[in-house]
Amino acid sequence: MRSTLRQPGPRSVSTFSQQGRARLLIVIVLAVLALLAAWGVPKLIDAINHAHSPEVVTTEKDLAAIEQALQLYQKDNSRYPSAEQGLLALIIKPVKPPVPKNWKTGGYIDRLTRDPWGNPYQYRATEDGDEFAVFSFGTAGPDGGDESETIIHGRH
Repeated sequence: MRSTLRQPGPRSVSTFSQQGRARLLIVIVLAVLALLAAWGVPKLIDAINHAHSPEVVTTEKDLAAIEQALQLYQKDNSRYPSAEQGLLALIIKPVKPPVPKNWKTGGYIDRLTRDPWGNPYQYRATEDGDEFAVFSFGTAGPDGGDESETIIHGRH
């Protein structure tokens, strides 16, 4: 029996080398994708869970009702309540300037609810009364600090 060992030619070494580089490239790409998935998937799941939680759904409904009342107030009075008058202007006619001339008897909303975390809804308005923002601090609360938890509904 005669065995012959053939030395690989230049072409076979080159092919082997190319296959090795291709495999290494695939491993690197898979590693990068795995890192991105490990970093991004938990954030995506948190965002989906947050958006569909009962507290967030309730907050969105409350904010929509408040926003609708503010739109009616603005329609009647040509401006939104001042920041000083706040959301209370939707229930009780303000006596502080600017006093609304066409304030609807009975108010614009029955009552002001608190958000599901027990905090009052927040209201900000520009000095000229042309724009407002209504929001909840969310789970973080007013002393929280994580702005990603803040739920802002209306900015007009």
